[in-house]
Amino acid sequence: MTTSDWIALGAGIYGSIVATCALIWNIIREKRKIVVRIRYAFSPGLFSGSEMLAIEVINKGRYPINIQEIGFFLSDGNKLMSPLWQHGLGWLRDGDGTSYYIPKQDIDDIVRQAKELKQKITTAYVRDSMSEYHRGKINKSAAWFSR
Repeated sequence: MTTSDWIALGAGIYGSIVATCALIWNIIREKRKIVVRIRYAFSPGLFSGSEMLAIEVINKGRYPINIQEIGFFLSDGNKLMSPLWQHGLGWLRDGDGTSYYIPKQDIDDIVRQAKELKQKITTAYVRDSMSEYHRGKINKSAAWFSR
């Protein structure tokens, strides 16, 4: 092999490595990255001072998502949700985030339903328009859920 053949071989290997890295990077970037956080909140608006639970949803992915449903998973894998928090909750573009507020009365109803089913609430979830569930852990010491 001549020197020019070695140079061509080296350039070909280098090009295939760069192309493979670019492919892997694009595959990683295409994945949906939704962060779900649960926190306590107090309403500053109409129900000023009332306790609420905020489910914060952040789209860290590259494409917009449409939030279709919000609820809670039980320890047996079933889910509980209120009709007020489902269907058409809104779009999140890449990098956007929003919070959905659930009044304490609704949380108390969900806890009561879980007790009737003899289950525990394990995680909060949001479901997007692609029917993918994104979960957020509930703090085990959360007073509302440990009753």
